Order: sequence, then structure tokens, then C-alpha cells
Amino acid sequence: MKETIRNLVKDKKVLILGYGREGQSSFRMISSVGGFNCLDIADANAVSSDLTAMHNVITGANYLDCLDDYDVVLKSPGIILPKDIKEYKCHITCQADLFLQVYGAQTIGITGTKGKSTTSSLLYHILKTCGRDVLFGGNIGLPIFDITDQIHPRTIIVFELSCHQLEYASYAPSKAILLNLYEDHLDHYGTVEKYWNAKKNIYRNQGYCDFLFCNPDFLPTTGECKSTVIKVKPADLPFTSFEEIPDVILRGTHNLFNCAFVYDVCRRYDISDEEFVDALASFKTLAHRLQFIGKKNDVDYYDDSISTTVESAISAIKAIPNAGTILLGGMDRGIDYDPLVQYLPTTRLEHIILMYDSGKVILDKLKASASADFMNRVHYIEELADACTFAKENASKGTAVILSPAAASYGHFKNFEQRGDFFKEQIGLA
Repeated sequence: MKETIRNLVKDKKVLILGYGREGQSSFRMISSVGGFNCLDIADANAVSSDLTAMHNVITGANYLDCLDDYDVVLKSPGIILPKDIKEYKCHITCQADLFLQVYGAQTIGITGTKGKSTTSSLLYHILKTCGRDVLFGGNIGLPIFDITDQIHPRTIIVFELSCHQLEYASYAPSKAILLNLYEDHLDHYGTVEKYWNAKKNIYRNQGYCDFLFCNPDFLPTTGECKSTVIKVKPADLPFTSFEEIPDVILRGTHNLFNCAFVYDVCRRYDISDEEFVDALASFKTLAHRLQFIGKKNDVDYYDDSISTTVESAISAIKAIPNAGTILLGGMDRGIDYDPLVQYLPTTRLEHIILMYDSGKVILDKLKASASADFMNRVHYIEELADACTFAKENASKGTAVILSPAAASYGHFKNFEQRGDFFKEQIGLA
């Protein structure tokens, strides 16, 4: 990895674009390699003053205007370029693409609109539990550059990849998992087609010897994929439901599908059905991903703050047998809420709590289509804090309250983790 970086930056003017967790990781890597002409930083926000003595730091509203002053730009995920990438004279790249250039043959890459963190975490857990030499990084929170010193020739790398990491990708993992494609991130991409195209780069750059593990509902079009396509189905699993396995805490048909992807990949590493099931039983669900956070006054509470799509909210309701109250809403990014609006009146839910801007959109759509009797179960409550108070006071004993917003947290919370933590605090289960 360091040799590739050294060749990339040698005698070049280098810019770290975005100085969050990944940008700081890139800065450390390039600093350790050396050989560059200069190493500067650009970020919309203020950057630690101790860097300004040796590095030019560009901040503020116009921080993106300087890119062509550099030869090489390492872009952090999520930063929206004001022009098409081909219009820049500089070479713009990112950690994910550089990593896959070097370690793609050892890497299992996972992407999808929903389920990628659970799937990648479960895959890592089972491979590790079954004694394989495996490392984990990427979109889940650990910059992929930070694990390079631990990689050996036989190491398996589980790499969770977001659409932003794949947006301008030139390289791909030898084993790719595409879980699903739904509407999301329209505030960044503008159209669902552009968002899906970013995701599809996980297989578009694969070769003939590579594998794509794919949801049959989202198969590549003819000529779009060179690799061997493996259609994944829950029927592949050596069990039909999680209830057959003692101690398993995963729930829902969506997680059964995620588990099927993991199973099909693990079979390529000679993991037996018995080993797989034993390892599955010891897996702990991730925070904020349909996580059972506790029981209070005989009401179950679930934190699914990761939910930013209509499909994930519907899956959450279906997954919890005693679901009684759902908390929906957040930042409105213009996605299509019609499937959720059509689904909610068919449920057993006693309370549908709608919040923030997207909650207003859902409310207006329900008013226009749902019965007056059903609308008695619908409550618009602007803030999450007040919604939690209502849920605690009104949820029936024996039911479950689920935070599954089907919307982004931005504008109200720093991220979905902060939203989930706030939910726990307000319920009194933090």
C-alpha cells in the first residue's frame, strides 16, 4: 500500500479534501510515506491550528475552489464536487479505490441501500469465529487505510462500501455483495439512477475471475458485469427461520436475506453448515439497527435509527411481531413515500407518530388516501423528544415501540447514531 501511495504522491502537490475521520487517516498515511512536494488540507470547517505551521489549510465556503491548484486530491466520501470529475485537471482519488487497487483480490466488498453494516459485521464475525485470518473496515467507521499494516497475503478483508466510496471507483473487490437498491441519497445525487450507478461500480470494475453475490431482484443488465453472478436466496440457508437456532437475536425476513449472502460467501471459505450456525448464534446485533434496547413498563423498545428508507421502515414493522408504535420522520430528501403510505393502514399498529419535515409529507399523503378511522391512529409530533413522551404515555402493555424514521437525521441530529442515542435517553434506557 505504501509503495502505491509513494508512487502516487512523489514530487506532487497533494490535497486532503475533507478532514474528518477518513481525511485524517489519509493525512497520516501520506505523511508517513513522504516524498510529496506539499501536503495541504481543505475542509468546509475549521481545522486544528497546529497543522497550519507546516501545511496550507483552506477552509470556509469556498474550500472546493482550490482543487486544480494541486496534482493529486484525496477526496473524503460524501463531499459533493461542484463540477463533473472529468472537468478537473487534478487527479482525484479516494481511500477505497487506492485500497482496492492493491488489495482487491483479497477483499469482499459489501454494498446496498440497506443492510450492509449488519451483513458485513455478520460476515466478519463468522469468518473470525471460524478461525479465518480476517480484517474489517470501511464505511462502518474504521478508515480502510488504518488496517493496512495488519494485512498478510492470506488475509481476508471485509470492506463495507458506501455509494460515496464507490461513486468514482476504478477498481473492485474480487468478491462483491450487492444486497439491494432503493431510493436514497437523492439530496446528493439528484436522481435515483445516478445513486444506483454509484452502487453498481462495485461490480462494473470486476474481472472475469471475480464473483458478484447479488439479490435476484437487482441483477446486472446484459453486458454490464464480467464476473460470475451468484443469485442469493434465503432458501440457500441450512434453516428456514432464526427461531430454529437457540440464542440467535437477529430478527426479520430482511435479516434472513442478509444472512443468506453471508452463508453463500462463507461456503467459498470451506465453512461447514454446523460451524456457520454455531457462529451465527453468538453474533450480537449492531447499535441502531433494529436493536432491542430494553423493556420498560412492559413495553419493548427498538432503536432502528439507521433507517433512512421506506423499505427499511416497512421491514422493521414486519420484523417485530408485537409492533404497536412506530416513530417516523426526519429530513425530507424528496424520496417516494407512497409505498409506506399504502402499507401503514394495513398494519396492526396502534400509533403512527410522524415527525419533522418528512413526517409532514407522509401526513399529507395519508390524509389524502386513508380512512378517518385509521387517521385516529396517526399523530404529528414535531420533535423526537415529544414523540418519545407520547409513546411512553400511550403505548399499550405487551406491545413494542420502534424508532425507524425512514429519513435522514441531518438538520436535527449530527448523524443517525446521535439520533438513536437521544431516543434511548428520552425513553430512559440509555
